[in-house]
Amino acid sequence: MSRDRLAELSRLIAGLAVYISCTCFAQAEILSGRVVKIADGDTLTVLDKSNRQHKIRLLGIDAPEHAQPFGTVSRQNLADLVFGKTVTVEWHKQDRYQRVLGKVLLNGQDVNLKQIKAGLAWHYKQYDKDLRRADKQLYAEAQKAASLKGIGLWNDVAPVAPWDFRHNKSPSVADDGCEIRLGEFRYKIDPVICGICRNALKSASTLPGLMELVRLATRPASDGAN
Repeated sequence: MSRDRLAELSRLIAGLAVYISCTCFAQAEILSGRVVKIADGDTLTVLDKSNRQHKIRLLGIDAPEHAQPFGTVSRQNLADLVFGKTVTVEWHKQDRYQRVLGKVLLNGQDVNLKQIKAGLAWHYKQYDKDLRRADKQLYAEAQKAASLKGIGLWNDVAPVAPWDFRHNKSPSVADDGCEIRLGEFRYKIDPVICGICRNALKSASTLPGLMELVRLATRPASDGAN
């Protein structure tokens, strides 16, 4: 195949890719209505102007199940945010349960993101391909921040991801573990012990303070005895 033919083919493929991308964005729909039901921390029901109900699955997040720690708290937080209020849902498609997969906006603010920031939902990386790249980054950063601060479910020693819980898998935390900062230093912590370290560090903000904490924790029981 000649170079000219290859160049023409490349332009054709590039043009087709742009067309497909534009078509996908053109299919994006907007749904508005009042929130009339909260099923859990990532699922709600919206009633539109025609009195039709739409079940919404918040895209890009996964909240704890009812039987998990923080499951009820996550649901209540979502209710506090949007129940009885009018929201806008940006969506592209539905899932196999006929739920609308979308980003819920309240007064222009991303409710999905708020659930992550509150430490009451995970960034659902396995199913975030329909999110904008900017949203993916925001969700990932929000989860990391909540994890480092020990907010919500991240205060648990070993929080179990909902998708692991549903498949009866072993406890797991954020894929990348966590990072502890002491002054100008950064320390990568193993995911399994991340929660324990985080709680311990609440009383030790400097490296000498951490060392003193360790010394006291490992001091023989006979020390100081009369």
